[in-house]
Amino acid sequence: MVGRLIYIKSFQGVRLAAKADRQQRADIPIKARRGLILDARGRIISATTLRTSVFADPQVLPDTQVAAETVARILDLDPAEIAPDLLAAGDRRFFVIKRGITEAQAEQIRAAGIYGLGTFSEPFRSYPMEELAAATIGFVSPDGTGISGIEHQCDHWLRGENGVKTIVRDARRKAFWLAEEGYRPARDGYHVVLTIDAEIQTAVESELEAGVSRFNAESGVAVVIHPHTGAVLAMANYPSFDPNHYTDFGEERYRNRVITDPYEPGSTFKPFIAAAALAENVVHPGEVFDCEHGAWTEGARTLKDHHPYDFLSFEEILIKSSNIGMGKLGLRLGNRKLYEYVTKCGFGEPTGVGLEGESEGLLRPLVRWNAFSTTSLPMGQEIGVTPMQLARSFCIFANGGKLVTPYVIRAIVDAEGRVVQDMTPPETESEPVYPPEVLDVMRKILCSVVNDSPRGAAQLPSHQVFGKTGTAQIARKDGRGYEKRAYVSSFVAGVPAENPELVAFVAIRRPDASVGYYGGQVAAPVVKEILRHSLAYLRIPGDIAPDANRATAMHEDFAD
Repeated sequence: MVGRLIYIKSFQGVRLAAKADRQQRADIPIKARRGLILDARGRIISATTLRTSVFADPQVLPDTQVAAETVARILDLDPAEIAPDLLAAGDRRFFVIKRGITEAQAEQIRAAGIYGLGTFSEPFRSYPMEELAAATIGFVSPDGTGISGIEHQCDHWLRGENGVKTIVRDARRKAFWLAEEGYRPARDGYHVVLTIDAEIQTAVESELEAGVSRFNAESGVAVVIHPHTGAVLAMANYPSFDPNHYTDFGEERYRNRVITDPYEPGSTFKPFIAAAALAENVVHPGEVFDCEHGAWTEGARTLKDHHPYDFLSFEEILIKSSNIGMGKLGLRLGNRKLYEYVTKCGFGEPTGVGLEGESEGLLRPLVRWNAFSTTSLPMGQEIGVTPMQLARSFCIFANGGKLVTPYVIRAIVDAEGRVVQDMTPPETESEPVYPPEVLDVMRKILCSVVNDSPRGAAQLPSHQVFGKTGTAQIARKDGRGYEKRAYVSSFVAGVPAENPELVAFVAIRRPDASVGYYGGQVAAPVVKEILRHSLAYLRIPGDIAPDANRATAMHEDFAD
């Protein structure tokens, strides 16, 4: 007996002491709070709060049916839906019946006094601005992990690091002491600061929705960029979704089509080729082209204009959006120069906006161009661009020829506002895509495009807008030509012309052709309202004097 005691004390003492320690001590995780997502002015777009939920321990419920009926009565649910779930969870010790109940409901649950039925608090991600920039912001899973958009992309910054505390319990396993040596505080997540301004974003989304609805269209996208820095002030998709209830919407709503969906741009692409022709001196301002009365056969196909033009100057080719005139410019440039300038303008590669899922667009290698490419590309066919690519590239005409890198995430900051990581793209020194004299000519032409618009579709009374419309046919899925009466109507613009501070782009997909489908009809008025609101909000001075007699007569030339 004595030997046995010596054995226990000597050889098993350490093991038994460790076992006792485990029974007396417990490590309790301290959950880190997820960081905020903030707009450019510090407004909260995404935050973590606490919500109350009701749970059951199915293994100890005295009567599953009574529990189901009690919960159903308090929460106004159907007990026939709750009871089967409780029975199916019979082998579990913790089953969530409903998340997000009111405090009054929680009090009633607790007052019911049913053993195995209770409430608990849990972190909950909320989006106080609801649908605002939803496809860009994304959402989190029920356990708080980012699974879409910036919530997913910046999850490692936002989630923080959990801590731990060690408690010591008595014989009844009741906690009575917090052990100092086992304590590690949680580090809450960092905050993500965006370039998006909620005020501008709200206006963009409102105008985009109105434009899509006005023409019974399928969908629309919009983006607003500061042309000198690349900061994205707004990017919108319609229809959108509410990330507070993301499971109520189809997954197609989650896609950020501003960066993921390339399309054939049509006439909004023409300024880039026209500027290339000027830069290469294959055309000079004022030069006149024979536009063949609206139909021109080149090789094995015929190009057509929307109006039977005879002779147009270089400037008029853009103002009236002549496909034939652009095709002839393409022949003068040749494939190699066309490809060179298209890539200089950033097409065929990601913009570097810093968001997941960005498409590089569609640009075939030069060796795969065919006999039609020389005349197709200048009028915005045989190439696929994303809305972000088009808007970014148009900034070239607004900032002295620089191809900027757009960005949406400005900085990662801690709770005190100290910058942990600056996300602003570094400035790079590069040659302007086009020389200054070419940019001056192009901006004047693009001002004329707007000033000749029907009923002032894109004109503003105190700020000179410059831009280009587009009415692009939608290619068939089998690659054989284009769908009938199916279009993407678009408009891209900069303002004010004297010292551009904003570039905006809108594309509306599949407007009802019986109502209207030209870019000047469908998209230009949306851009006009976006710019009007943004200029007033940002207090950007005007560059033209008020003139009650400014021309607003209807011209079919703006129809494209």
